[in-house]
Amino acid sequence: MRSLGCLAAALLAGCGTAGSASYDLASGVANYDALRAATEKCHADGGQLALKSGYDQHELSNYECKIGGKK
Repeated sequence: MRSLGCLAAALLAGCGTAGSASYDLASGVANYDALRAATEKCHADGGQLALKSGYDQHELSNYECKIGGKK
């Protein structure tokens, strides 16, 4: 489980400043594990993970963590 946490941290390292504002995710394949890790991190930052309108659901960078209802 620890290796999954390390992988998630490395995958999401370029996502933005935690807790300050909405942010986009880093590039990568939006598989189950990557989306689960991103969702958990986003919730911990006080946000909700959402697919950008009109974007492909298979690319991780097409998702954003919406914090405070605005991006």
